[in-house]
Amino acid sequence: MRIRRSFSSATLLLCGLSLCPAVAHADDTIGSDGYVHVAPNGVVLGVDPYYPADGNGGYDVADYAVDLTYDPAARFLNAKAVISATTTQRLSRFNLDLRGLTVTAVKVDGVPAAFVRAGQHELVITPAATLAADTAFTVEVVYCGRSQPDYTPGRGVTGWRTTWSGGAVAAGGAHSARTWFPVNDTSADKATFHLTATVPAGWTAVSTGTRTSVHNGRHTWVEDVPVTPSATMIAVDRFAVRESTAGGTPVLDAFAPGADPALAAKLPAVLDFLTGQLGPYPLPAAGGVYLPDLVHSHPAQGRPVHGGGADQSALVQAVAAQWWGNQLAIKMWQDQPLVESFARYLVWLWDEEKRGLAVEQRYQDAVRRADARFWGRELADPGAGREFSVADKGVLMVHALRKHIGDAAFFTVLRDYPQIATGLNQGWYDWELFTAAVADKDLTAFYQAWVHGTALPPAELR
Repeated sequence: MRIRRSFSSATLLLCGLSLCPAVAHADDTIGSDGYVHVAPNGVVLGVDPYYPADGNGGYDVADYAVDLTYDPAARFLNAKAVISATTTQRLSRFNLDLRGLTVTAVKVDGVPAAFVRAGQHELVITPAATLAADTAFTVEVVYCGRSQPDYTPGRGVTGWRTTWSGGAVAAGGAHSARTWFPVNDTSADKATFHLTATVPAGWTAVSTGTRTSVHNGRHTWVEDVPVTPSATMIAVDRFAVRESTAGGTPVLDAFAPGADPALAAKLPAVLDFLTGQLGPYPLPAAGGVYLPDLVHSHPAQGRPVHGGGADQSALVQAVAAQWWGNQLAIKMWQDQPLVESFARYLVWLWDEEKRGLAVEQRYQDAVRRADARFWGRELADPGAGREFSVADKGVLMVHALRKHIGDAAFFTVLRDYPQIATGLNQGWYDWELFTAAVADKDLTAFYQAWVHGTALPPAELR
């Protein structure tokens, strides 16, 4: 308890939310294409080096309200999205991210606005009048078409896709959201999310948050906990829906035809274990979407999506990501290994308690098996498309850190960091400052070897 009182307030100052400043243009009332990140000390870090066109500057989104109709037979979507935001500079023009689909009308504050499409996913909007700085405004986008998935080299296909049973699902990083609604597609701009989806009789629409109503084929979902775009999801299928509770948390599970419900039955035990490790569940609802399709497990906020190959480890990691990945969100995609590694380590802790697989022995075995190619990947900068592929090295770093700073400090940071960072976005720099403060120890050499290094760390750091 002493450690928590001593460092939590200081860390909030160190780990502030990245802001997007006005970017110099010939016309400085034009919002930037690509979200510009700023370090807590005021240094401008620039756009995401992996995906420089991700997100947009000049405004901050508060809420997305998407009202759509989907016809599974035609695979056709008709939708209207209302984005509520606040300007961070004067804006005569700004962008949203939307891949494919046909935009038929745009209004800003209820007034028709000019718009054009640019690049792979830019919707460039020119309002009828320049928007003043620090002013709330709304954007209404009407659009339609057949949504298509997004392909990220090294990551594969994410976003909207048709399921084996004829439904559809959209989930996953890095760019799922832009395949079905217009969005400021950066993790640095969390917002609340409201969805009303109308589907034919016999079909069900499932999404992020809490289901508030079902009437005449209209399914309404509300997520009042701000969510990153990549953590939103939608699924439409002939679902069998099961509602229950786990530890007082409402649970909604949706099973597509052919999905095995056995994995969902393990959720209460997983929640019980993880709340013991990490504290109260950070969302008002839990559950999952279960498909027979061979898709990755995606830790969408509150309602992960699991394919037919998902096992207990995938379930534990997806739920652990509700703390380490959703409550604690990254700044840029090169920071993804930070949260991924800790979510993976919680699987190791689960396996030790429930299956008797000693974490230390597992660690030693993995270190012995690792070769130069394994160690040659840099956790802090794995490269575009490889940000999800280094957690096998990252989980070893987490255990080495535990040994280096001791259990008292380690389990303090494991539990406290997501809670302290609620509503914020964090990167490797923030994490290194925080752990050094809690451990009251210079960790420069440790992080240089494990996080920024590309060789086997020295024995004294293992």
